[in-house]
Amino acid sequence: MKKSIGISLITLSFLCGILIAQDVHREVKRTNEKEVNVKIEASFGSVNIAKGEKDKIVSVRYKRKKNNNEPMLDLDYYLNKNIGDLKLEMHPEGAEVKSSNDGDGGVNVHLNNFDFNPDEWYVQLVEGIPLSINAELGAGKSNFDFSGLIINELSISTGASSSKLRFDEKNSGEIKTLRIESGVSKFVADNLNNANYQALEFEGGVGAYILDFGGELKKEVKVDINVGLGAITLLIPKNVGVRIKYEDNWFSNLSLDDEEFVRRKKGIYESTNYLDADGKMNILIESGLGSVKIKRTK
Repeated sequence: MKKSIGISLITLSFLCGILIAQDVHREVKRTNEKEVNVKIEASFGSVNIAKGEKDKIVSVRYKRKKNNNEPMLDLDYYLNKNIGDLKLEMHPEGAEVKSSNDGDGGVNVHLNNFDFNPDEWYVQLVEGIPLSINAELGAGKSNFDFSGLIINELSISTGASSSKLRFDEKNSGEIKTLRIESGVSKFVADNLNNANYQALEFEGGVGAYILDFGGELKKEVKVDINVGLGAITLLIPKNVGVRIKYEDNWFSNLSLDDEEFVRRKKGIYESTNYLDADGKMNILIESGLGSVKIKRTK
């Protein structure tokens, strides 16, 4: 039997009027879920995502900047045959949300006269259940701390923002393809190899990006990096074998540690330990106008 749990925008606006001097807090209790699909959309603000409690599928808290600030939160949750389907939409006061007709289930958001003092959202996801996460964030700031969560799928898209992603613990799930898309922004990732991925795809538009591949790697993985206009730095532990294919052009440059890498042929570089390393990264780098730096870490 299909269960449905939903919070409408009308209901939320009414409750916000009652709780005028308090933070907004919504949550969904855990029942018999075996896995959960998570879709998170936010048009503007500061979004913080982290591990929550074992008995709650999700807990969402909104921290008010002003007493009369009423956010728009749409939380929908469906449970069918032990599989949860969670959708969160978070928008600031003054936003007009319209569903798009592109067939992808997206939304068009129009922001009118509202206070650009960033909203602060805190989202905690359930511990101990495999998650498939798709996060699409617009302008603002985001902090993704996936330490301690079980993640089988992960896709992140950010717009004009400053974002940080971290895996301080080894993911006990396995991500087939970890996808990250970052627009006009600053993006920093820590301990990416703890994400336990088979392939990683990073696409950057205009900005500064730092990808730290710290963490445990005991297998061979594929990494595709595509950057338009900007600077990207890859931090890779010395115990990891690295093969780099670099699509060279006149408008970008690649910087490598000469003592750590050997040029095999044009556009192909290997670390001196590539053949013997337990963990190997095969990296394809395409850069438009900017710089690419590869640095070894302990």
